[in-house]
Amino acid sequence: MIDWKAAETIVEQLDLETIPACPMCLFELAWAMHKGRSANQIAATLTTTCDWVWMEIDGEVEARLARLAMRGVPHAAEAVRDVRLNGWHSRAVRVLVSQLARRIADELDSEDPPTRPAAVLPFGA
Repeated sequence: MIDWKAAETIVEQLDLETIPACPMCLFELAWAMHKGRSANQIAATLTTTCDWVWMEIDGEVEARLARLAMRGVPHAAEAVRDVRLNGWHSRAVRVLVSQLARRIADELDSEDPPTRPAAVLPFGA
């Protein structure tokens, strides 16, 4: 299994803006982060969120990690093995989902209005 620091390093190489994860699936984790929930509560919510989000992003994440491994990026081959062996339980996926949710939590923490339109519009808009 890849170590946590290596997982963080390799996830930094992925373009998080283009990972096809559903913001609503990430919201519960982002809300827990935004509200400052305990580490145990966040860890439990992260586990659930990884399960939900993995089915949406698995192919894309595996392909991106494989491309990084082919280019010889440090820790990419470890991340590929971790993901193939452990799926959404892998450290690389936990770091990735955590970072995706953190972006949403940061938006919630911001006092500035959003600079882009909402991804989900109300009916009749």
